[in-house]
Amino acid sequence: MNQDLRGVPVSTDNSAALASYEKALTQLQSYVGDPIATLDAALAESPDFTMGHVFKGFALFTQSEMALVPAVEAALADAKRGEARANDRERALMLALQRFVDGDWHGGCQLLDRVLVTHPRDILAIQVAHLMDFYRGDAQNLRNRVSRVLPHWNVSLPGYSYVLGMHAFGLEEMNQYSEAEATARRALELQPRDAWAVHAVTHVMEMQGRIDEGVAWLESRHDDWAPENVFAFHNWWHLALFYMDRADWARALALYDAHIHPGPMQFALPLVDATALLWRLTLEGVDVGARFKTVADEWEARLPADRGFYAFNDVHAIIALVAAGRDFAATQLLAEIETAASRSGTNAMMSRDVGLPLAKGILAFGRGRYVDSIAAIEPMRDHAHRFGGSHAQRDLITLTLIEAALRSGQNTLARHYIAERTTHKPVGAWGRRLARRASESKPVGVGAALND
Repeated sequence: MNQDLRGVPVSTDNSAALASYEKALTQLQSYVGDPIATLDAALAESPDFTMGHVFKGFALFTQSEMALVPAVEAALADAKRGEARANDRERALMLALQRFVDGDWHGGCQLLDRVLVTHPRDILAIQVAHLMDFYRGDAQNLRNRVSRVLPHWNVSLPGYSYVLGMHAFGLEEMNQYSEAEATARRALELQPRDAWAVHAVTHVMEMQGRIDEGVAWLESRHDDWAPENVFAFHNWWHLALFYMDRADWARALALYDAHIHPGPMQFALPLVDATALLWRLTLEGVDVGARFKTVADEWEARLPADRGFYAFNDVHAIIALVAAGRDFAATQLLAEIETAASRSGTNAMMSRDVGLPLAKGILAFGRGRYVDSIAAIEPMRDHAHRFGGSHAQRDLITLTLIEAALRSGQNTLARHYIAERTTHKPVGAWGRRLARRASESKPVGVGAALND
């Protein structure tokens, strides 16, 4: 039986196709290079390379874009044409990919885990499940899924450093900060250019309020994580957050213009970060100029193809529309989220539990109805992980809730949530700024809608 470099069975005996498969794996893990282009070249030479088609389908799906689903379905159909020649592992991966396409993201991850029971060194299954755990907000499996396979890995196996980097991020999302940082640093000893491991240490510093260390960490390692890395936009976003904590708005905006949103975004993931940073800046009273209009234009252009696919993206789209003063478009999108919530599948649950109430809260905030905003956001805040993202990304929810409380004169409520921040991040300046505002006798910004 033929195997990849980690001893995982594959059904092809085409050495060139396998070499391309390994190259694409490294590109997927490192975020450097284009795994789709690599796989397309391999499939042009070897159209019956089943794992090439399966891999392509997963790589496309994990970009969280509804517009890419037809291409995922085409890759899956191509894989199934060779199903008779495929091995059990490959057929199981096809079934998992089918579950994702059908909207059952939970079921797809469960099937990937069944593959890992027998093939714990299947790094494609590990990587895809890890990304889908992130999209689903499953922090426990961000850590535990990797924990279950880790004893089967060692430094002699290609990709081991990336497995450690994934484990580090899972540890961080489970609030095991010291273990997360140590694991990520070990990964970086093995592979200094692992942007995901750099990202895991960054998250630890963010969650602990180690702002100066965070700035130094990212800026000193810039040559490792930034050049030619398609994930760099997110680490730039984290750097901008560190500068926001320092109230260095000019530096945060400079990073936005140069690295986070230097031009139109092809995919939703960087557009999410652009939206989230501008919203935080706006809550802080920073004039972001016409930037929100540009971002709202991009969301409006992509919504016909993507709305209702992933609640996390939909909420960021409604934030941009509200911030740009596009009440009608935001109301239309809210109706689409309501429709998505009425369907079946994983995203329907995400929309019902988190996306819909949060979208209602954002829309009320933009209309200056801060009491209504609080009523929508506060009940779902503590289970907001159900619609994906990280602790750092979902902090936007608490910041919005605090701002709504301040603007509605509910300073005691604001102090209640600010205390959580100052307790967890005692050296962070952001929490202290909010605390000073909450201690004022009169609330700041009462009666002023965000888009006035």
